[in-house]
Amino acid sequence: MRHLRHLPVIIALAAACVLARPVSVGAVGAAPAPARLDLPVVAFQVEDEAARQAAEQCAAAWTAEAPRLAAELGLHPFEAAAGAAPDTVYCLILDTASFGRLFGTRLPDWGVGVALPGGRVVALDHVRLPAVGRGVREVFLHEMVHALLMRAGGDTDLPAWLHEGLAMRLSGEWRFTDTVTLAMEGRVPDLSDLRGAFPGGSHRATRAYLTSELAVGRLFDDFGPDIVRRLLAAGRLSGDFRDAFSEVTGAPLEVFEDRFARAMEMRFGWLVLLTRWPALFVLLALLLAVGAIARVIRTRRRLAAMPDDDDDEEADDDRGPGTGQPGGSPVAGCPDPQG
Repeated sequence: MRHLRHLPVIIALAAACVLARPVSVGAVGAAPAPARLDLPVVAFQVEDEAARQAAEQCAAAWTAEAPRLAAELGLHPFEAAAGAAPDTVYCLILDTASFGRLFGTRLPDWGVGVALPGGRVVALDHVRLPAVGRGVREVFLHEMVHALLMRAGGDTDLPAWLHEGLAMRLSGEWRFTDTVTLAMEGRVPDLSDLRGAFPGGSHRATRAYLTSELAVGRLFDDFGPDIVRRLLAAGRLSGDFRDAFSEVTGAPLEVFEDRFARAMEMRFGWLVLLTRWPALFVLLALLLAVGAIARVIRTRRRLAAMPDDDDDEEADDDRGPGTGQPGGSPVAGCPDPQG
């Protein structure tokens, strides 16, 4: 682990890499051969002991998860060749002051991680992670997924919902409660509105992130576990994500976005309806009415099963004293006919 002494130099180099994209040269009319995409190594830059401990957690997470991320995105483990060196992603583990000084003007106030364009530098504000309820491992992997997608996508401009949905899914950030939260929030944002920059407000941004994760899940369900690898490969060849999507899936991007919107409406629409006050009052009124009717029915059944006291008294009046038989006893003073 190295201490942060040359951060401006690292960031300047990363910006230069973004601006100076390599140009492939080949024979006229020949399709360019797809370059092999190798998994980069990560070099951590730390400021102090607390940052070093956070970097150790990130390094352990990268060792454990890098092969899985590479397989998901179509990257290959680095194979050393003569004179070749692995590509490097610099991960800056910063305190809040340093993070704000370097990235505060380009991030919302709730941002605690960033991946710079080109995928060569990622940065984390390790001090504020507990305050936003996110762990250093998940945030580091989230930003590394962004960095890998920037590399695997080449010149393709990937939609933000794909970037963020994959970052959430592959980093392990998603929880079942996230889906419940989105359902209770109300209308799910349209994917067409999430192709570009996400909303800056925390509330709306949360909905955008959760919607993106669900959209990526739908993408896997509809087109198989290798859909992202196929989309990235097609995008590197065409340079256009919409063309790549149509080629790989057989339908325009808008068709998938519309189907996703309808699926979310069917999935969450009834729950959203029930959580609105008028519908909730109607539901409670119906439940109370059903309960009252059921209580009346039970009461009537109990009354019907009880003996009728008035009928018993009338029967006793018809019986004479002493005989227990209808008609009473013989008239007093009459001789016994047998006698």
